[in-house]
Amino acid sequence: MVMADRSQGEPAPGRERLPAGVRLAFGAGQGGSAIIIHLMFIWLYFLWVGEGLEGGTVYVAPVVFGALVFGSRVVDAVTDPVVARWSDGHGGRLGRRRPFMLWSGLPFVLVGAALFFPPVSGPSSLNAVYLGVGLVVFYVLLTLYLVPYAGLLADLSPNVLDRVDLATSSAVYQLLGVAVAMIVPPLLLGTRGPLTMVVVLGVVALFLLYVPTLIEERRYSRAQPSTTPLLPAFRATLRNRPFVVALLATNVLWFGFNLVSLNTPQYVTVLADLDEPAIALYSAVLFGVSLLTFPVVNAATKRVGLRRVMIAALVASGLVLPLLHLIPSPPLGFEPATFALLVFGLGGIGLAGLFVVPSAIIAAVADYDHHTSGQRREAMYFAVYWFVVKVNVGISTLVSTLLLQTLGSPVGIQVTGPLGGVAALAGAWLFRRYPEHEVLRAARANEATSR
Repeated sequence: MVMADRSQGEPAPGRERLPAGVRLAFGAGQGGSAIIIHLMFIWLYFLWVGEGLEGGTVYVAPVVFGALVFGSRVVDAVTDPVVARWSDGHGGRLGRRRPFMLWSGLPFVLVGAALFFPPVSGPSSLNAVYLGVGLVVFYVLLTLYLVPYAGLLADLSPNVLDRVDLATSSAVYQLLGVAVAMIVPPLLLGTRGPLTMVVVLGVVALFLLYVPTLIEERRYSRAQPSTTPLLPAFRATLRNRPFVVALLATNVLWFGFNLVSLNTPQYVTVLADLDEPAIALYSAVLFGVSLLTFPVVNAATKRVGLRRVMIAALVASGLVLPLLHLIPSPPLGFEPATFALLVFGLGGIGLAGLFVVPSAIIAAVADYDHHTSGQRREAMYFAVYWFVVKVNVGISTLVSTLLLQTLGSPVGIQVTGPLGGVAALAGAWLFRRYPEHEVLRAARANEATSR
């Protein structure tokens, strides 16, 4: 592999770097959405299904929960291209992205909070209907915020340096949001209950969601509304070869990541046999190590390119995740709790790359499309990307619940670690085919035409 051109990200003459305040404010939206998404993804599962493993209330059967999540994600994914085309073609005075973010943030948080309170205390078909309808509404609102927000990253970043910095800002906030969603709930659930938990986290998330709407989009973005209709835009996106490679590779890794994330509380409480508050400590170690690794990832991507860093992160994850299977009976005389802490810490190294790189890659291939077609369809690229990611989340949730229901506890939990590791290594192999130099040539050409 050839060393990436160090000048690849230099702004074209006359184009200044984005102000630090803009780069800092942009990532906040990812932090707010991460809090609610992971609150829903992990703790909704724990509340509705996971507590039953420890003798608590079960509101629906595990496989029913998985099927409802899968179905809602499919419906949600179908709306992604529609919202993307709507946003790409919008020409209002507030810009192409901000109006969608302004209108969707509050209802997104409120609907998510409502799902933590099933209408019936115990297994019930009414609970299943309530959960299914609520999940569909929740994920559609998520699309209305997150797809335009993702498109804004590409709109605001005319050069690779800004793009990597915006992606890093987004990743830092996302990591902090996931950390909050992992650490705070076990501390509040046992002492204050779910109402306090969703109120506290909902207020924090809502504040973060609205911070990026303060960015004057039209001041920093010169992108013009796209004129390509929905179906041709969708088809053109799938004809972009670098994008297809990135799409396949990142979604293999997201399958493994989602499978492991969903079972994180069970690794601590079931495999390591610790109490719920310990989840906060183990999550803090995981995300703390990842946060410390972010500066290394940011510097490395600017020096050697996104592709190399992505492959390194995936290989690291592929080597660490299978160790989760060994937590109940660790090697070398480790205690389960100590071994689990070591695995969580090592897992944070690869996690840093997984948070930073994918968004920057999708923004880069959207620029590549602009170079070849002359159309600005940033949101459509993120929409197709999230379309597959969301179906992927549904599949990984369904797989996890099927493993638990067929293999039982703890085996159904243990096998998720090796499966996640295999997915990460498969993603690394696929990323070897990503044509980064071809994409970078297009980025330099775009900068030259904007002088």
